[in-house]
Amino acid sequence: MPYKTKDINMRQQLSIKTFGFSLLAVALLAGCGNSITGGGMGGGSGGDMSGSNIQYLKVNHANYSENGSTQTPAPVKDANAKSITWTIAATTEEGATKLQEHLTFMETQLKNDQNPRAFDKLFLMEAYMKFNKHYTTLVERSGTNVVVSKNAKTTCAYKVISAHSDAVSGDFFGRGEIMNDYSSVAEGILASSDCNDVRTSLQTYISQRQKSRGMM
Repeated sequence: MPYKTKDINMRQQLSIKTFGFSLLAVALLAGCGNSITGGGMGGGSGGDMSGSNIQYLKVNHANYSENGSTQTPAPVKDANAKSITWTIAATTEEGATKLQEHLTFMETQLKNDQNPRAFDKLFLMEAYMKFNKHYTTLVERSGTNVVVSKNAKTTCAYKVISAHSDAVSGDFFGRGEIMNDYSSVAEGILASSDCNDVRTSLQTYISQRQKSRGMM
């Protein structure tokens, strides 16, 4: 019997140590935040970002091209109509589905007044524009092709979604870069006369929502 008691005590000690290690691991994962859930183009201070697929897209960014070519996806812009259209071809249906899911997920986040990439003024401006219905988005998928159509109601909103599309085309699809900060671009748009009507509201929104990278 004394050997049995000793064996039970050792098991209890092992269980306690294992439990303690599990708590430590959970704490470390929580502290990593952005790197785990995908901070960057579609990650950050926006609630639960686990459904954004951003890490999959980052790893597979080179597997997307303009439909019918091997070129990096690029938006087709019409400043007069204030519209932007993408036709993006993936190498697989899985890739197309992951991209569609990402776009739909981000659309839902913005509609729900969430702020992915809250350190970035450009993304905050886009979140403001989406929540206040200054532009619309339509995402459709057919096989390995994904078509994204954005239509702005104001020139200010158009400039914001246009700048975002440039970032996605050049940095994300071109290089897999998801952590650049486009706040300087946003400041130029915000200072333009096209944003006179919403400048005060945008500045207030940004001051209330912006966070440093370390706080996300």
